[in-house]
Amino acid sequence: MAKTKSFFANIPGRAVFVVLVLFLILYAALSTSITHKLEDERFTYRENFVWAVFQVQRQYLVLQRDIQAALATRDVTKESVEKIILGYELLVSRVFLLRDGEGFTVLHSVPEVADLIATLEKQITVIDDQIVVMSEPVELIRELGRLLEPLGDPLQEAVVRTTNFVSVYNTNNISAVKNDIALLTYLFFFGIFAMGFLGLIMIRQRQRAFAADIAAQKARQEQAIIEEAADYAKMHALGTLAGGVAHEINTPAQYIQNNLEFLADSFADLVGAIEHDHPEKAARLNLKAEKIDFLSAEIPMAIDESIQGLNRIAEIVRGIRKFAHPATDVVERISISEEIDTAITLTRNEIKHVAELDVSMQTDVTDIRGRRNHLSQALINLIVNASQAIKETSQRRGRIDILVKSDDKNVYIHVRDNGGGIPDDVRDRIFDYFFTTKERGVGTGQGLPICRKLIQDDFNGDLMLSDSDLGGAEFVIRLPKPDQNAAVSAQSVHEGPSDLNALLR
Repeated sequence: MAKTKSFFANIPGRAVFVVLVLFLILYAALSTSITHKLEDERFTYRENFVWAVFQVQRQYLVLQRDIQAALATRDVTKESVEKIILGYELLVSRVFLLRDGEGFTVLHSVPEVADLIATLEKQITVIDDQIVVMSEPVELIRELGRLLEPLGDPLQEAVVRTTNFVSVYNTNNISAVKNDIALLTYLFFFGIFAMGFLGLIMIRQRQRAFAADIAAQKARQEQAIIEEAADYAKMHALGTLAGGVAHEINTPAQYIQNNLEFLADSFADLVGAIEHDHPEKAARLNLKAEKIDFLSAEIPMAIDESIQGLNRIAEIVRGIRKFAHPATDVVERISISEEIDTAITLTRNEIKHVAELDVSMQTDVTDIRGRRNHLSQALINLIVNASQAIKETSQRRGRIDILVKSDDKNVYIHVRDNGGGIPDDVRDRIFDYFFTTKERGVGTGQGLPICRKLIQDDFNGDLMLSDSDLGGAEFVIRLPKPDQNAAVSAQSVHEGPSDLNALLR
């Protein structure tokens, strides 16, 4: 039943319209054909069959009566002969009409009628040959009567047989008419049902198209909301990490300042120690050897430390700029290592006093296709969650591992910590919007579901919680390789965690 509904639901609206038009044409053709059938020659001439044979017999009897009346008188007048000849010609014309007339062909199927027509034709030929050579009126009339006399009985039998034939013929015709009318009635009701059914399918198609349009608009609105939420989550993450980032920038800035102050003092000492007594003599540096050795050793070190500090600040600023850059709809190649470096750079101060962080790349795949910044956003969320989970256990020093693996189709990024783990009663809810186990003001319950949605929509991948039994919690980001089909079946998504456990082992 479900397959039938699915079949009818998936019929294109244009195909339904074409079928409806073809059905209307076929219905009109069949109805017209049956209507014409009800008006064919069987019904046009059925009352004339008995009448035609009876008219031949009637004219024969009239002619016989006129011949007997003429012979009964002493003198046969010219008017009597002409009347008899005219009656004979009328008989001949009615015989020929019965033989050749349109609509009387079916009478030839009656043996008595066919024999009668043949006998009449033969006798007419004989009579014509006889009356041509006769000039005496009395002899002509007497001969005509003699030749016509044998036709009485065949005519009477033909009339009786024609009457019986017409009775049976009309009975059969009435039955055929009833069948045709019943067929036309059934066709009419079937046509109404079929047109109603096809019309219902068309209405359902329009409803489905309207629902699909509404669903598409809803999906676009949801996507816009998710993107806004993602931007908010990104800015929220930057706000949360702002203090740590500022501290990370402050440390190198501090020793850059100290080194610059040292260089300024050293430069002042060098300038003050220059002696220039005479314009024509070379200047002399009046410093002790120990001071010169000290400056020669410390000044290069101060310059190197300052350069390193500036590079560190530039690295942090690049990470912030990349992460805070507005996301675009462009799908491009993304470097996995660069996204991991950005996440680590922005979370370094969050985790450096809590846990050791180790990154291991066990794959030769370094690029995937997707939208920039969203992978690093998911990684920042997972790293911050891991550091908070470790902090809640009051460990002196925890551990966070980022492990990148791959198989034939996918790249897997494992983010594992040795914190308190996720209780079994909330494992199925951690990806629900607004669900959080953190205190008010610490978590919004949107980080994990938004990151999962971003990974699914922008990379055709997934973010999953592993069933690892190694303690703590382990999240796995699955990303299809660039050369793989973007479509991911639901089965592979559900089977992902068990496959990931196999990879971990």
